[in-house]
Amino acid sequence: MKIVINGRTLLLPLNGIPRYASEVVKVLDNLANAQLDIEVVLPAGESFDWVYKNIKLVELPQCAAWDYRQAERYAKRQGALYVNIASKGVLYRNSVATFFDIRPLSYGDGKSTIKTARTKFKFSLSYWLAVHRAKRLVTISAFSESEMLARSKALAGKTLIAGCGWEHMQYIQPDDQVFLQHPAIQKQSYYLCIGSIAPHKNLAWINENAKLYPQNQYLIVGDTDKRLWSDTVECDSNNVHYVGYQNDARMKALLLGAKALVFPSFYEGFGIPPLEALACGIPAIVSDIPVMREIFGLTVHYLDPTKANLDLEHALKEPVDAPDTVLKEHSWSEAGKKWLALLREEQGDNNK
Repeated sequence: MKIVINGRTLLLPLNGIPRYASEVVKVLDNLANAQLDIEVVLPAGESFDWVYKNIKLVELPQCAAWDYRQAERYAKRQGALYVNIASKGVLYRNSVATFFDIRPLSYGDGKSTIKTARTKFKFSLSYWLAVHRAKRLVTISAFSESEMLARSKALAGKTLIAGCGWEHMQYIQPDDQVFLQHPAIQKQSYYLCIGSIAPHKNLAWINENAKLYPQNQYLIVGDTDKRLWSDTVECDSNNVHYVGYQNDARMKALLLGAKALVFPSFYEGFGIPPLEALACGIPAIVSDIPVMREIFGLTVHYLDPTKANLDLEHALKEPVDAPDTVLKEHSWSEAGKKWLALLREEQGDNNK
């Protein structure tokens, strides 16, 4: 049986969901053999540079609602198992959907506007379709799975946890030009915070901590999705520097130059930046929330996201475990193997 993967998310900048999709498909390409006929479908005319060894690329005409009108219909015509690795619902029943978390349903940022209401409605509809139409639903942590199961009894027996990884950091060459463009930033002198500029990322914690510890320097890296948030980084402390979105090479340079990664989120489905930090030998200070405990255990330092009075220098003196076990358990290789087992299982069921 053919497997058709929706590759539209592979065309987006490599962070979050696109990063996950890209790395999982690469592992599947390396693991695939003659028994697995996998195709990645893409909107026609889009630039896509990656070359797969075993997976075939198929271009489909561009149109509105492309996921449903082109990708899903193509899979249905082929009698294929359809896979959507983005957080998006499906109509075609012979499919595997992926949702990384259900933050819009389970966590509110305290604001209620027409924009947020519209976003929540669209997410709710998409999630409902994934729960009630897809054969299987993949998520990235036991925390996310537990939230989904608590909300949707229809998911019982349908979920799979295939988490995130870090191996992409091995192949990224750091670009130190970022330090020339931002001369106020000196290596080994700052605490780094990585994350999209959204309320649940809790960047106000950084600003408040900076006021309490003016001798420290803080660097915030991340973009704002204007479709979702009108928030900007309100840094009224002279020791907080915001440098916006940075590509992989510059991001790695900034990570390697940091004293530590500080990750004060109120909510996460997994948390790739702390994993990237550990992979680079950089200590991480993360929010003491359930998913961080699940993924990182005793390999990181913890902060209270509701209290910004933590002395980061003192926190880093506390002992932590070596990250080896975490890096082995949470890798793209392991995620890809779980995906492969799932696809083979569904392929077998469809061939009965």
